[in-house]
Amino acid sequence: MLLRQPPRLRISRRRMLAAALAVLLPAVPVHAEDGVAFVRDLYARQVALHNARGRMTQADFLPLFALSLRALMQAPRPGLAREPAGPILHAFFGWGILPGQPVTLQRVRAAGGGIAVDIVARGEPRRITVSLLREQGLWKIADISYGHGESLLAYYRRITKG
Repeated sequence: MLLRQPPRLRISRRRMLAAALAVLLPAVPVHAEDGVAFVRDLYARQVALHNARGRMTQADFLPLFALSLRALMQAPRPGLAREPAGPILHAFFGWGILPGQPVTLQRVRAAGGGIAVDIVARGEPRRITVSLLREQGLWKIADISYGHGESLLAYYRRITKG
């Protein structure tokens, strides 16, 4: 009688390294005023890419985020199967923004400890708040709040049980 070994839990080196770095390397919160130019440039590029129906590669997308958030983004998603069919989350613009729906960048400014990004999407004004950290000398997104509903961090915590 042959006995099979139980399957091993596979964790990629990249995920393991990201999780270890998130714990070991301190992320330094920054003053919102310092990150306005970074967020303005990022959102100008994202609006142009979205309106042109372009897509970012994972290699370009993931490095924009803090290691702790990136680890959640790459974690297994046991809660995703129970997600209701409903609004889709666009990481930069929020809930319900689909490809082909025009987005206009209105204003970017420091506000309330974060960076306020005012856009018009689906014909409606929206305020998004981006929280930044400085990791290894580079700006990283720690969270994005969309003004209503879950933030990006809260969403990934919920679907990964993290």
